[in-house]
Amino acid sequence: MEEKILKAIGDFELIKSGQCVTVALSGGADSMALLVALNNLKGKLGITVNAAHFNHKIRGNEAESDQKFVERQCEIHKTKLFLGSANIPLIAKETKQSLELAARNERYKFLGSVGADVIATAHTSSDNLETVLFNLARGTALKGLCGIPAKRDRFVRPLIYCTRDEIIDYCKKNNICFVTDSTNLCDDYSRNKIRHKAVPILKEINPSIERSLSRTIESLNEVNHFFEKLADDELELRFTKKGGLCLKNFTSLDKCIAKRVISKYYFSRLGFYPDNFHINSIYDVCMNGSKTSISKNYYATVQEGHLFFESKNSQNQHQYQYNVELVEKNIVFSEIVYDLLLNNTLDCDKIIGKLEVRGRLPGDKIFLNKSNGTKTLKKLYTEYAVPLRERPVWPVIADDDGVVWIYGIGVAKRCAVTSQTKKIISVKITKKRMRG
Repeated sequence: MEEKILKAIGDFELIKSGQCVTVALSGGADSMALLVALNNLKGKLGITVNAAHFNHKIRGNEAESDQKFVERQCEIHKTKLFLGSANIPLIAKETKQSLELAARNERYKFLGSVGADVIATAHTSSDNLETVLFNLARGTALKGLCGIPAKRDRFVRPLIYCTRDEIIDYCKKNNICFVTDSTNLCDDYSRNKIRHKAVPILKEINPSIERSLSRTIESLNEVNHFFEKLADDELELRFTKKGGLCLKNFTSLDKCIAKRVISKYYFSRLGFYPDNFHINSIYDVCMNGSKTSISKNYYATVQEGHLFFESKNSQNQHQYQYNVELVEKNIVFSEIVYDLLLNNTLDCDKIIGKLEVRGRLPGDKIFLNKSNGTKTLKKLYTEYAVPLRERPVWPVIADDDGVVWIYGIGVAKRCAVTSQTKKIISVKITKKRMRG
């Protein structure tokens, strides 16, 4: 199994030498096997291994027992452990989400807050099979058939080539203790029904179903990546600073690409992806004009050859207008004391070309000062809870090499002020509330 982990790490460039890897540790067989395997391989990989456990407060005493088990195992394996918890049943009730969705959202929020270069989750090829079948049963586009990505931002899946049977065998051979989540043994959840009923039938037809599906997923991902690239390029050409999507020659686009452009544009404006029903409705509006409802708060409309998403209650909502002033001056570093000032200060000598104050454009990204890597602005807007209505006008400053500053979030590392800075550009913001 460790050879398969090394192959996945190499094939997908999951982990680099010198990185700190935190294992998302539930205490189950998959995550315990991953913890032990990475500890065995850390010398060869040149990495540091930590663990993080999240208590969902769903199973009462059983959940508390799992946490104590994880704490004990981390002591045995001499692994630093981060702990987090949340009352998922209460959160699910308040947010009107399913227990599964609320648990996933809170768990990933916790894992994202843990200081680590890489966060390793214990998703396997068996999980991949179940995910694809689950998406297929609900109805999905191509992306839903591409399974679980081996890598997404800081989250990596070193077990993606390993089956659940291989992991159980690894645990037995290495005397690895683990706990079993009682909710995985019942058929109350859709995914568990697939695991306990559908998968065994498929294995009767093909005992190597996980391996076969992995090859299919690889091919589908190649096709999906090709379409995504075409849609990204098309969106960048059509996205205007006023927030509209230019529909010039839109009818000449292949329907598949046009719908992907719509989906990406929708996400850039509203912060979440639409379902297929709304994508089709918006596509019809683009082809024929008029407008259509796309949620309880917004409708899609075509005006002067551009697609816009407008609020149904705009007369009762406030929007802000931002005026940004750039002031250049010499400075002594000791004068800069507060983080707020540092977040609104650029090193003048590190600017490439000319500065431009604008809104976010598709593909914009930034390596923030004091961060661990590059992130897209749309991801940062979600992380920092930037109001959806404000995102189109949220100020961004860019030079010829890309974004160097984002209002309320910070400055790019490459342009950050240091003790060697001689001249700065100070960013001053005036915010005025508008109605409309």
